[in-house]
Amino acid sequence: GKDLVAAAIHKRSARKNFPYVPVNMGAIASELVASELFGHEKGAYTGASEARPGLFEQAQNGTIFLDEITTMDEKTQISLLRVLETKTVRRVRGEKDTHVNVRVIAASNENIEDAIKAGRFREDLYYRLDVFRIQLPPLRERQGAISLLTDHFVARFGDAYRKNIRAVSRETYRLIRQYPWPGNVRELKNVIQRAVLLAKSPELTPELLPQRIRDADVSENNRRTDCSPIRLGMRLGDVEREYIRMTLSSVNGNKVQAASLLGISRRALYNKLRRSNLM
Repeated sequence: GKDLVAAAIHKRSARKNFPYVPVNMGAIASELVASELFGHEKGAYTGASEARPGLFEQAQNGTIFLDEITTMDEKTQISLLRVLETKTVRRVRGEKDTHVNVRVIAASNENIEDAIKAGRFREDLYYRLDVFRIQLPPLRERQGAISLLTDHFVARFGDAYRKNIRAVSRETYRLIRQYPWPGNVRELKNVIQRAVLLAKSPELTPELLPQRIRDADVSENNRRTDCSPIRLGMRLGDVEREYIRMTLSSVNGNKVQAASLLGISRRALYNKLRRSNLM
């Protein structure tokens, strides 16, 4: 999710025609971080047969996205602070500084204030990075994003695997929307990739989803049954009114999504809302 947001910021900025370089700091061995970020000169270490620009130089005039920044060791944090303050980098074993004009976007799954208190992240680097903060809520709190990302990944993996997937069934959408997605966007991406790989028809159906997602639906239905405001003896009009209210609540008031889930047009939904005094 963070990478998608960072890429979107880059694509909508004046730097969009220049490189976007995503870097997962947690995936780089500590002894190679400096070389990867800042580059190295020929002979800087065993195997360095030629000079190589680092990722900051490769992102010149564009954007570099540093994910999982709390995994940096203190030496790398000091070097990054220098880059941010001077807007220059020096390659490993280099003798001159190179000016870099780069937007830096940094992210972490960890609470950085807690990392500072634990002595694992420099407070001065934190305040240097914390110019404009974006708090990205978990996927389960972004119902609209779940549908958009599902459509995006279906198209992406459909092309990649040459599968002619033309639709996602309504029941599949419902299961996907109600699942809590503890693994956020990465988990959703993997689930859709698996479903597309297994699909034998032009539609993604519920049986293509992992069992944990279908089991979560059973648990959710049981929970809703225990506290459902719809009960035997209610008038039919009251049942419809309450069901519409519950549907709207499940999609955070999004009337387009609610109409889709109810299987009616948006105009019909508005008419029902007026008649039921839910507008």
